[in-house]
Amino acid sequence: MQYLSRLLPPSYVFEGLRAIVAGRAAPMSALLWGGCLAVLYLASAFWFFTRIYQHAVRTGLIARYSAESLS
Repeated sequence: MQYLSRLLPPSYVFEGLRAIVAGRAAPMSALLWGGCLAVLYLASAFWFFTRIYQHAVRTGLIARYSAESLS
């Protein structure tokens, strides 16, 4: 589970908060790494959604299942 948690951005935020509560300084490199992972995941989600949307428009799936075609 530790390996999996290294792939999730919130784990770096929680680690930083744990350090602050313990009276230490927040590890900025860890927070930066978590921020970079979040940006990477957002960019990949945007890319994936764009590809799926373009495929649906190109094949006519959106027009085929729209509410206007049901009436």
